[in-house]
Amino acid sequence: MPAPVPAQTGSFDVAVVGTGVVGLAAALGCTQQGLRVALIGPVPRLRVPTVEAPFDPRIYALAGASIRLLEDLRAWPQVDRGRTQPVARMQVEGDRGGSLSFDAYAAAVDRLATIVEECELLRALWIARGFASALSHLDDSFEALEVGAGTARVRLTGGRTIESRLVLGADGRNSAVRAAAGFNAIETPHRQTALVANFACAQAHRGVAHQWFTDEGVVALLPLPGQRVSLVWSAPQELAAELLALGTTELAARVAARTQGRLGALTQSGEAHGFVLCDLQVERIVAERLALVGDAAHVVHPLAGQGLNLGLQDVAQLLKVLSAREAWRDPGDLVLLRRHERARAEPVGLMRFTVNSLARLFGTRDPAIRWLRNQGLNWVQAMPLLKSLLIRQAVG
Repeated sequence: MPAPVPAQTGSFDVAVVGTGVVGLAAALGCTQQGLRVALIGPVPRLRVPTVEAPFDPRIYALAGASIRLLEDLRAWPQVDRGRTQPVARMQVEGDRGGSLSFDAYAAAVDRLATIVEECELLRALWIARGFASALSHLDDSFEALEVGAGTARVRLTGGRTIESRLVLGADGRNSAVRAAAGFNAIETPHRQTALVANFACAQAHRGVAHQWFTDEGVVALLPLPGQRVSLVWSAPQELAAELLALGTTELAARVAARTQGRLGALTQSGEAHGFVLCDLQVERIVAERLALVGDAAHVVHPLAGQGLNLGLQDVAQLLKVLSAREAWRDPGDLVLLRRHERARAEPVGLMRFTVNSLARLFGTRDPAIRWLRNQGLNWVQAMPLLKSLLIRQAVG
């Protein structure tokens, strides 16, 4: 455990605000480049599995590029492989007979993604943090920011003030760092709530992820270890409230019916949770001595499951820019940070355009468009080269 940091210090190269997956990854990556890092925020609350709820309801489908970053950070070896699940195939179905499948074997890749619990990622990263001697954890909250010519001064709620050459805001959708910096953010509600819950299933999932585009929203069943699946149902808000009010037996029956009984009878394990969905665009993500990463910088619709992958690739790109910087540039140099901003603009913009277009396309009730979108699934299904290209882009 790092020694406590005194009330006043100006000894940090980087201050990372946020102790989620993206913040921990950024802090670890910076220490590996020989930078002295202050990690600001509470100790992550690590969920303990129980018999009733053996898996975390918050799960992620990690792309290969995200796993490579975690390997570089020496965190991936700490992840319990018995709690991860490779996705071998993905089956997508429309609401009027259209269907599309992506197969890892056919595309000559090892897997499409790896399903991992949020709590397992946090645990692994927190263990790796313990071996980073240049990282000091400050169990306090961010309060204010003052940027000077050569340093940024960060005030914490506990009364102490630290100085750093670079401040990274990794504190999520409602980022206090973003607000303190005065960055404009446009939040557009999707008028949907993501309902998440885990279920035991009567039939084996065989590593297949299922997704249905329906008139009640986008429904996904993602495979978990054993005969268990994780539900992500992006439902209209009124329907989501109705579903969250159901008992476990009623919800399981409703989900089984909505997913066409694909995995047989379902039995809910643990509680269901709802998360209001929105699109968040930030006018800029860098300024002198400041950069935003993860949900502090962008939030997209979860139907493609790419939110965390985008955040981890923010980190990977920033680390690439920092490692390639000229010897006379410090980490908070604005020219340096703008290189990072330019590099992330296209992939984040493309992902936002793709998922928002899909959400609008499958949210319309126009009969002609509904017919066209389902035919589109069938057309892509008939083009193996295009499917292979899409898979390779997705797996990173």
